[in-house]
Amino acid sequence: METSNEQLNRAIRLDLEQLIRLLLAAYEENKLLDERNKQLEQKVTELTERIAELEGLLSKNSTNSSKPPSSDGLSKPAPKSQRKKSGKKPGGQAKHKGHGKSMADKVTETIVLTPETCPCCGEGLENVTASKTKRHYKMEIPIITPTVTEHVSEEKTCPGCGGKISAEFPHESKAPQQYGPNLKAFIVMLAEMGIVSMNHIAEMVEAITGIKISEGTVANTIEQCAENLEEVVNEIKETIKGAKVVHFDETGMRIQGRLTWLHTASTKILTYLNIQAKRGKEAMDAIGVLNNFKGIAVHDCLASYFQYSCIHSLCNAHLLRELIFIYQRMHQSWAKKMIDLLLEIKEAVEARLLDGKTFLLEEELSEYIKRYSENVEEGLEINPEQPKPIGKRGRAKQSKARLLLLRLQKWKDEYLRFAFDFICPFDNNQAERDIRMPKVKQKVSGCFRSLKGGKSFATIYSFIQTLKKNRVPVFGELVKVFKGDYSFPFQLVTE
Repeated sequence: METSNEQLNRAIRLDLEQLIRLLLAAYEENKLLDERNKQLEQKVTELTERIAELEGLLSKNSTNSSKPPSSDGLSKPAPKSQRKKSGKKPGGQAKHKGHGKSMADKVTETIVLTPETCPCCGEGLENVTASKTKRHYKMEIPIITPTVTEHVSEEKTCPGCGGKISAEFPHESKAPQQYGPNLKAFIVMLAEMGIVSMNHIAEMVEAITGIKISEGTVANTIEQCAENLEEVVNEIKETIKGAKVVHFDETGMRIQGRLTWLHTASTKILTYLNIQAKRGKEAMDAIGVLNNFKGIAVHDCLASYFQYSCIHSLCNAHLLRELIFIYQRMHQSWAKKMIDLLLEIKEAVEARLLDGKTFLLEEELSEYIKRYSENVEEGLEINPEQPKPIGKRGRAKQSKARLLLLRLQKWKDEYLRFAFDFICPFDNNQAERDIRMPKVKQKVSGCFRSLKGGKSFATIYSFIQTLKKNRVPVFGELVKVFKGDYSFPFQLVTE
């Protein structure tokens, strides 16, 4: 029989074992809770980052990103120029050469209006000489009435050999029924410059001229124009390849509902467009401008461009929009300093050019480079590298600010190329201007119905833009294209 001490000891042992079990259970539960808390903390971090990313997307517009102005919708922000105010009044400045022209040298008919009687006393004014005249001009177009020319080919029999000889029909009347070069040029101008859809072109031609044509005729006319211009536009491309500075850009285009890419290579006086199924190096190789290009390529930092061994100059307009977003959205002061620095350098370059200089002073340039590097270092301190999450494969996701800073660090010379070499522009606006109207056409028409139609548009638009840059009237040149054997009225040269 157990003594009281033995019973007490046994009870204590039982209580200790139970306490240990309870402590172990609590320990395991705490481990689970800690693991759960870590998971929740990680989830909260991920969701916080996702919320910030989505808020960032919502706050992006055409002023702080590469989004087009058409995507701003009703919330379109008020335009805000990065240029500093000059202090001048808006409008034409003193000694500004106007572009308006008087109609006085174009008068084809003059109608003299003379008062016949005095409205006060009724005295006749037929024999009174006018003491003063006023002139008003009205410019009008005549009602368009189409002309139909019948070409009759006569056949004659040679009295010497008895052979039968028929007269050749002219180039513009090879088919039994054919439209003339003026009408065809008008159709192409409506399609390429007016950005009018094919069915509306047919309606407009009939309404203006009374000539009823089909959409098929419109399409065939555009294709014929493109075929006649193939060698001419290829000449533009070959000339661009020898230029000192060429602007490059690309944008998505819909053809038969599929995404393709419209590429552009252009200078101040030449434009070349080409449509490819892809965007990157494979497409650029197929186009054939960058392959052996030795000049300066201005572009927007797409990685494919850097696979070519030419000199590169990056677009600072794109960069400014990214910096504006980081400053407005993330409130990082280094971004504002970089914006001010880039605009300050741009202003200094423009001032030197006005003075006839071709370079910045060495000490001035060194100071700009130093400030550029200091801004990048300041930004990297604020945006440190994010560690790789435990248990996850691949690289750690970095913030947009850090990614931009790494790009600024890597491509410093390319972003500042405009300060090192004055023939380089500050931005890539030339290429964006050349590619803008095709985007308008896509917005109006939806998409091209065929790849051939898209390529025809690119060919004709390259020709038209080159004419416009050289201040050559387009319509007359299009008429010549349809007459055959076209050659430029000016010499294609590189800049």
